[in-house]
Amino acid sequence: MDKSQLEAVLLEVDAALAGAFPTSSPIKALVVGGACLVFCGVTSRQTNDIDCIIFDLMGSDEASLIFKTPLATKIRKVIMSIGSKHGFKGEKRMVVNDDCAPFLLELSSNELPNMRLFRAYQKIHLYVPDDLHYILACKLMAGRADKDFSDIAALCTLLTIHTRVQAQQAVDRFFPSSVHQRSHLLPETLDKLFEQ
Repeated sequence: MDKSQLEAVLLEVDAALAGAFPTSSPIKALVVGGACLVFCGVTSRQTNDIDCIIFDLMGSDEASLIFKTPLATKIRKVIMSIGSKHGFKGEKRMVVNDDCAPFLLELSSNELPNMRLFRAYQKIHLYVPDDLHYILACKLMAGRADKDFSDIAALCTLLTIHTRVQAQQAVDRFFPSSVHQRSHLLPETLDKLFEQ
């Protein structure tokens, strides 16, 4: 989906959530990954979903759709119904999801970056990081050549990151654990991206 398609899907998900949860507070979530870059105008590439980190699940004590609680299950069904309508199958029906949240929260010791409100719908309030160095750090830690390297290149251009040292500093700001960096093969990713 491109930006306009992502926005259209969000409107549909929001309307469906408003119908299913008319009196509940909105879901508040930080958009990460490719959708964040599309919304912020960094890239215009297609993406199949909106990856996010939920930090307020309709005012409940929960903060994720990953666990099979009654609330999360009901929200997932609403989202998957919209995904199905758009032709997605299986888990890809979760066009708005927080599947990446455990990975990113573990790396940051459950700390979220400073953020700003991007868009407030009735039942979904989406935020983006104040500093896109956070998304660069996420992409570098994920290090998937097929999914992340083109986004990393676009972010490096935007943020004037030209060296391995600058890239390492961006990661260190948000994910400082050298153990996590090594276990997620950051040194190897940096070797591939920044030739000596």
